Amino acid sequence: MVKTLVLVRHGKAEAAAPDQPDIERKLTSDGRAALASSHGFKRTFSLLTAEERENAVIWASPAVRAMQTAHEVAEAIGEHTILGDRKLMAAESLLHQDSETFLGDLERANASCLIAVGHIPFMEEMTEYLTGDQITFKPGAAAAIRLGKTLKPGKARLEWFVQGPKTK
Repeated sequence: MVKTLVLVRHGKAEAAAPDQPDIERKLTSDGRAALASSHGFKRTFSLLTAEERENAVIWASPAVRAMQTAHEVAEAIGEHTILGDRKLMAAESLLHQDSETFLGDLERANASCLIAVGHIPFMEEMTEYLTGDQITFKPGAAAAIRLGKTLKPGKARLEWFVQGPKTK
């Protein structure tokens, strides 16, 4: 079972457009640059231990902006990876914000550290469900949660929280 769960809100995305499906929205160039900067994910994910970074598995919503964010996470933890690799997988439960499926998949996951990249309000709701802490996630924010033996509400511990990097 997963010991450390890091919930990440995707970076700053393009505004919604009436002729574009939401799933196709990309990160803005400023949003992507902020995540890649020294004040972005490199700083955030340096809070994980070397072992956690080395063994981390990344799940991401299949929305383009979440996948782009997941690739920035992979760069920050030292993984040059592609979709489908064991290190980065699309998770429909993150796109659909399906708590029941996400928690079931999390319970069955065989990774010591799992980084999940998704959307609000799901990231905020999952943090509150697991830890009891209410936190507002701005784009690019990340919360590391130490999980117990079960995924019962309020039984996990918030290890750290980093608000997302500033963008122009």
